Amino acid sequence: MRDQGAQIRAVLERTRVTSGWPDDAIDEICADAEIKVYEDGDRLCSAGDVVDSSWIIVEGCFLLARNWQNGRRFLYSFSAPGQSIGVVPVFDGLPAPFDVIARGRASAVIMSGQALRSAAVRHPQAALAVIELLCRRTRTDFEAIELHAMNSVRCRIAKSILWIARGQSTDSDEIVIDSKISQEDLADVVCAARQSVNRELRRLMREGILKQRYRTLVITDREALIRVAAEDEALSPVAQSRLVPVPPGLYPTTE
Repeated sequence: MRDQGAQIRAVLERTRVTSGWPDDAIDEICADAEIKVYEDGDRLCSAGDVVDSSWIIVEGCFLLARNWQNGRRFLYSFSAPGQSIGVVPVFDGLPAPFDVIARGRASAVIMSGQALRSAAVRHPQAALAVIELLCRRTRTDFEAIELHAMNSVRCRIAKSILWIARGQSTDSDEIVIDSKISQEDLADVVCAARQSVNRELRRLMREGILKQRYRTLVITDREALIRVAAEDEALSPVAQSRLVPVPPGLYPTTE
């Protein structure tokens, strides 16, 4: 347990929302937290569940999705290391809004909702960090509404691929997209038919911006992909901020 406590503390220090918390607040969270490993398809929670925990991704990838009675799926996001899930239900007391499903083997820190609320009450610095996180997410949600309402499928795909590839090193000429993310997933993210997504991906490949490697997409010209993302409108400050590496010491994909 002592080793896991040190590991949990290291995760909190590498996650943006908790990295600046005072030691007392970190101690309160670590005292009641644990790390759990999930296999492919395991659920952290389902939409409508009453939850009083929050999770920080340590390794792997989780999908945030909703399935509808007509068979359609809305894929809200892919959560990567350093990202937190379940913050809103912990603070507003309402049910979980999405299914959270492991894509491949993954692990996460499970934090008690009571411990998080107590830390926010006792430590203003922690409360402000949570507020800042929720503000960033609200701006991202506003942008997502505009993206689906106003942008072409081509621009939606470019922005989504840049989002999926966030945090990966840009020192190399190529950026490999996580092979666990399928074209079907991408179609659900951009809310377009798979055939339309496939057609636009092939166009980007002909333009030399992407290429297919086995079952994986590879970005071969990141700057050109950024220009495609801005074809319909200039990138917002939120979108531009995602293109900038996070401060040293944090997870590259933390938010």
